[in-house]
Amino acid sequence: MCSFDSETGSLGVESTLREIGTLIETLAELSKAPLRPEEFYHEFLRRVVSALAAAGGIIWTRDASGDLVAAYEFGQTGAADDAGASHATWHRSSAAWVLARGGATAIAPQCVPASDVLRPNPTGMLLLFCPWHVEGDQQGVVEIAQRPGAGPDLERGYLRFLEVACQLLADYQRNVLLRDLRGRAAQWTAVESFTRQVHGQLDLLPTAFAIANEGRRLLGCDRVSVLVKQGSACRVVAVSGTESCNRRSNSVRLLEQLTAAALAAGDELWYPADGQRAPQVEELLNAYLDESHTRGLGILPLRGSVTSDGSRDAEIIAGVVIERFHNVVDDLADGAWRRNVSTLTAHSALALRNALDVETLPFSRLLRQLRVWGQSLRRRRLARTAAVVVVAAVAVAALLLVPGDFTVEARGALQPSRTCDIFAPDDGVVQELLAQSGASVTADEVLLVLRNPALELEHKRIWGELQTARTRLAAVESVQVLNRRADADARRRDTELTAQREELEALIAGLEAQYEIVQQQQSALQIRSPIDGIVLTWNAEQLLAARPVARGQVLLTVADLTGPWHVELQVPERRMRHLSEAQRQAADKLAVSFALLTDPAQVRQGRLASVGGRTETTESGGAVVWATVDVEAAEITERLPGAGVVARIHCGQRASGYVWLHDLLDFVRTWILF
Repeated sequence: MCSFDSETGSLGVESTLREIGTLIETLAELSKAPLRPEEFYHEFLRRVVSALAAAGGIIWTRDASGDLVAAYEFGQTGAADDAGASHATWHRSSAAWVLARGGATAIAPQCVPASDVLRPNPTGMLLLFCPWHVEGDQQGVVEIAQRPGAGPDLERGYLRFLEVACQLLADYQRNVLLRDLRGRAAQWTAVESFTRQVHGQLDLLPTAFAIANEGRRLLGCDRVSVLVKQGSACRVVAVSGTESCNRRSNSVRLLEQLTAAALAAGDELWYPADGQRAPQVEELLNAYLDESHTRGLGILPLRGSVTSDGSRDAEIIAGVVIERFHNVVDDLADGAWRRNVSTLTAHSALALRNALDVETLPFSRLLRQLRVWGQSLRRRRLARTAAVVVVAAVAVAALLLVPGDFTVEARGALQPSRTCDIFAPDDGVVQELLAQSGASVTADEVLLVLRNPALELEHKRIWGELQTARTRLAAVESVQVLNRRADADARRRDTELTAQREELEALIAGLEAQYEIVQQQQSALQIRSPIDGIVLTWNAEQLLAARPVARGQVLLTVADLTGPWHVELQVPERRMRHLSEAQRQAADKLAVSFALLTDPAQVRQGRLASVGGRTETTESGGAVVWATVDVEAAEITERLPGAGVVARIHCGQRASGYVWLHDLLDFVRTWILF
């Protein structure tokens, strides 16, 4: 796990930690990916075995009976050497013992674990076992075959790393379970919709079309057809996506013949699933496939009743044909899809049985026709209809002619106009917090003091170098004064000392400049208030006291609650056309009425000051344009920054119908006419 530097003879701990961190992040991303268990197990073991420089690994999981089975094996684990089955049994027993024990364990070669039922490790490997669980339920064990010879510290490191990896394996299982639960929820929603639609009618045609259309949505196929059995033949009564079908077409006739032959056999027919079919069925199937170009086909028999002993001898009353024309997949292996098929056949059989029973009642067609005639007679009550028309005409005229106040609604917050966010000037640790939440502060008052150990170290370093340079300069100057320059060597020495003195003076000047900059940086760590006001940051003590902060991080917010206030509104994007037109037509700023959520009974007034020039997306997912509203100080009695506001921007007079129905008109223009 650690890389060794041959030149320095020390372990590259930092490089190893980065590699382990990268591996953990990779495994965490894998645990969130929608991979099949075999794919995830392969990638998981490959990375873990590579990180530990091991020989191989096994993932043991519980089967339906609760026994451990090897779900996936990677590399050489010693589970199948010369001893064969005995070694595999020992590995399984060891994994079961570790799972029952509930903690990570290492078993050295030829060593006996703390168990009365296990033999010594028969392999030449150091075997690392670590259990993993989901929601407190033990799910399985990860086994890693490591090369022997590791020291106790390295062995403990192996086990700690394996425990972290097993936690990510458990996260993958949780994500799999969550996706399965979501899929089941969606499936139950689709099943509920299907059953509600197919059992909502007792007439044959509406029921058959509900089965065809809703069954197509439930199964996600391209076409579903419903055929009713008439003697030994079948008749198409509904096809999904169509209102009627031409029974004289060649494809419909072949489908009726194929379905009749398949229902006569009494079993489901699937294509292209393998299986032996009767020659007459195979011939009709090939003819229909050539005619319809279907790439996937299923014919499901619908039985009229369920026998008490669960046998399949009940009479077949109809059939459902499922077809795919593109992207044929092996849906038969999908358990959820098979359950949907079973749901479709069960409810379709019951709904068709009830519809056929109603269809066979005496005078059923006459009764349906009488019901239609009665509905038609009720529609012909001319006097009532005329009255309704007159009332509707008057209402329409009022909507078109009576003006109304047109407003644009928006939500926002009340804010003081003078608000300052105080940012951290540099990385550091909060050494002293002088201003508490809600405290009154004055301009240039120290609010908090930061401490930057790196800056302090730099300050001491520069100060030390400065003192050293000054000492050296004093020494050079002393030597230069004592040098009498009597001969050429003395003059040359004097020249060298002059050069050293000038060099030291330049060095001292640079260090003094650095020292001044560092002092300014340290002075900046005393953060002061830019304005008079109140500290708005909630719970500042717990958020900042002795906490590390990063450069640019917002530490405190100070606001002047005694000064002017304004309202920040989020105008929905779809309202901007009305607002822009009203601004162009108005001679003055638009009036705004608003109510605070803290005091909704009182309506306050303001003026629209500015409107943003671009659209922004908020956290709620809606597109809005920011706008500000000027508010008189007398309008604000409860000065609570950030209080919610519901506002109406007055955009002039429009027809009452447009005022009430402009949302519907915009919808029609955008989604229907466009």
